[in-house]
Amino acid sequence: MNKTMNMTGIRNRQNGMTFIGIVMLLVVIALIALTAVKIIPIYIENYAVKSVLTSVENDHRVDPKSKAAIWESIKKRLYINEVRIIKKEHVTMSRKNGKTTVTIEYESRRPYLGPLFIGGHFVETIVINR
Repeated sequence: MNKTMNMTGIRNRQNGMTFIGIVMLLVVIALIALTAVKIIPIYIENYAVKSVLTSVENDHRVDPKSKAAIWESIKKRLYINEVRIIKKEHVTMSRKNGKTTVTIEYESRRPYLGPLFIGGHFVETIVINR
């Protein structure tokens, strides 16, 4: 009977997390928050690139036969949306059967921890059917 009471007494004293457990939990939460803070702007930037391509596709003032006109329209919209990562070499255009295909392929990287970076490779395409 004494042994049973002793085990029950030990169990009753073991409540909650230890200091090391709390610190480890805070470290995990901090890493998740840091990752989110670094990744979210990359996807916001990609959303802006998609928006630019969609607006070029729907803008009937842009001549789909002129690569220069398409690039100028993309460049202006990227500037307005404050997307500075896209350069002319990231944009490819081709025309076939009365359709112009515009593709933007780029990588976005952000520093993460020390020598590590976090990033993504994106390919966005539209077809102008005019």
